[in-house]
Amino acid sequence: MRKYNFAREYSPYPGPRTENIGPFSGARFKKEVLDPQFASNVPIEIDVSGIRLSFGPSFMSEAFGKCAEQYTKKRLFEIVRVPENDDPRNKRFKELLKEYADRATKK
Repeated sequence: MRKYNFAREYSPYPGPRTENIGPFSGARFKKEVLDPQFASNVPIEIDVSGIRLSFGPSFMSEAFGKCAEQYTKKRLFEIVRVPENDDPRNKRFKELLKEYADRATKK
């Protein structure tokens, strides 16, 4: 399993949906981080405890919702993991991950 510290390895400030709107977008995260993990079939544990801004709906929809659509919700949760700890940011991220995966697959 790959351990991934979002704030250190990507940004402490999750961005918008796409790069043309602003930096550190959900689309770029999906392309550069998530898609390679799905291709390699190696789970990634994403720790968001160091972020300074919460994840916006556009980022979550573009990065994780699109993965649920493209790879299936079941596969999303096989590949993407969240650390089990007491950090409220990780707990909230896990809730958002489920919420946006559910939304994307109910179409």
